[in-house]
Amino acid sequence: MPSLDQSSPLRFESFELDRRTNELRKDGRVVKLQDQPFKLLALLASRPGELVTRAEIEKALWGADEFVEFEHSINTAMRKIREALEDDLEKPRFIETLPRKGYRFIAPVESDGASGGVHLPDSTQPGRSLRDKIPVRGNPPSSPAPTATEAPEQKPELVSSVPGTQSVSEEEFALHRPVARSLFLLIQVGYLAMYCAALYKAEALEEALGRVLLASSQLLAPLILVSAMCGIAVRLYLLSAVGLDHPAAGTKFRRLFVPLFILDALWATSPLLLVRQIGYGLALGSVAALAYLPFAQRTLMRSSYRGTKSTNSPATQAPA
Repeated sequence: MPSLDQSSPLRFESFELDRRTNELRKDGRVVKLQDQPFKLLALLASRPGELVTRAEIEKALWGADEFVEFEHSINTAMRKIREALEDDLEKPRFIETLPRKGYRFIAPVESDGASGGVHLPDSTQPGRSLRDKIPVRGNPPSSPAPTATEAPEQKPELVSSVPGTQSVSEEEFALHRPVARSLFLLIQVGYLAMYCAALYKAEALEEALGRVLLASSQLLAPLILVSAMCGIAVRLYLLSAVGLDHPAAGTKFRRLFVPLFILDALWATSPLLLVRQIGYGLALGSVAALAYLPFAQRTLMRSSYRGTKSTNSPATQAPA
């Protein structure tokens, strides 16, 4: 297979990868693609028809000395690449996923620096032709890679970078980022409303605590009011960080999760103060729903800010 000049542009269909400026263009227009996804796409496109293992990707993009949540980072980068190329995960035109192995670029690629000009032969169905002609390394030529129609039960992202193991990636279950962020912000608004209601009804709070606890609440009521004021400050911070889409919001939330979990767990019992008004059934159901919210918030933040283990890692440089 002809070698490619590492600095020459790569062209496939209507796209062009300019590796000198790190720009992806479609019909001459720049397509937004962050740094890490661009590097991954350039790596795959520079080796069309070849299996690029996840271990090779980790070594090429992050190296051995850099700490990063590799599984999350590569899945996030692949999702951004597919969005930029408008590539279908189940019926790919450009990038094929080989479960438990890695990825393979299946479209014909042209490069000015390739000896012989066109790097791969063109055909009416480039993806199918390439899969039929080029087997995975280590497999006999008579055993082509299984296609999506032959093995629908294999999920493309159920892969692991450790040989001999298989891990289920959270990428399969992630919500769309706008939906996840909107739900997270809605939960923060709900907490703010609950805290403000407690402060507004501060005079009746001590009486309600006395009815529920059947004991003096002179000490407990001020503690609840103080926790409400602290909760308002925290919720306003999360609303501003996630609402303005700060790139470090995911990392900051993970650091706040334990104290936030304790605060939310305590406030999950607040519906018990309304037992006389709403009854035991609805009060206990509300307690169960509020007790689940801390875990729901964590899941939503993972869907919104995936692969941001460290603020210095490459994953944080590419907002989803």
